[in-house]
Amino acid sequence: MIKILDLNFHYQLNPERKILRDITLTFNANEFSVILGPNGSGKTTLIKLIARLIKPVSGKLFLKDIPYEKIKIKEFYKQISYVPQKFISIYPYTVYEIVLMGRSLNFSLLGYESQNDVKKVNEILERLELSHLAKKRINEISGGELQKVILARSLVQETEIILLDEPNTHLDLKHQVQIFELLKSLKDNGKTIIAVSHDINLASFYADRLIFIKDGMIKYDGDIASTLREDIIEEIFEIENKILFDPLENTPQLIIKPLRKKID
Repeated sequence: MIKILDLNFHYQLNPERKILRDITLTFNANEFSVILGPNGSGKTTLIKLIARLIKPVSGKLFLKDIPYEKIKIKEFYKQISYVPQKFISIYPYTVYEIVLMGRSLNFSLLGYESQNDVKKVNEILERLELSHLAKKRINEISGGELQKVILARSLVQETEIILLDEPNTHLDLKHQVQIFELLKSLKDNGKTIIAVSHDINLASFYADRLIFIKDGMIKYDGDIASTLREDIIEEIFEIENKILFDPLENTPQLIIKPLRKKID
């Protein structure tokens, strides 16, 4: 569904610092992939390139075998939605208005929403437990609530592919699990999910595939069983660890070693 070939990226003001190097990946339809790696490894840059927010220095990106540059912007964003790590708005829109923006590609020629648009917005607000905040302005809600609002704006677009940059930022434990449960449910219903995350354990519970990136390069890419290994975690994050199996879910879970003492 999405193909990346020999992708390279650096910022024009600092060409010596290669942010991404020789990235080649394929993301298949109906797959939940999580991109993991240390801070500064290139994860956010990669997801922004996939979202067409920045352009590569070299290399190609394809959506359904069509080069990105040959797809009109409007048509592109009818197929791909993006949840940023941070959301900044100068104007204090209401929660309802922010989520409704996700339906803007479906508005009439005069720029008005339809009854169906309103219905879709209300449904997703209820699904994410945001209905009670609909009339609140975004400067009146918490960081975690805002993160859910931005996710709602993406989901209401009803795109085939959903890109997310650390979607559980600012969320408490319950809502982190809720978001990953939702993403898994969307994948099970035919969506393609590509997320950047720091939460390896949640990724191992819900994702189909882990992609480890370090120093701007893809180091490991595969299913949970083949990638969630102690040697890989130590290489990528430079920390000792143990991988244990959850007896209830039969999934591997990461336990990190405190820096002050060793795991027996």
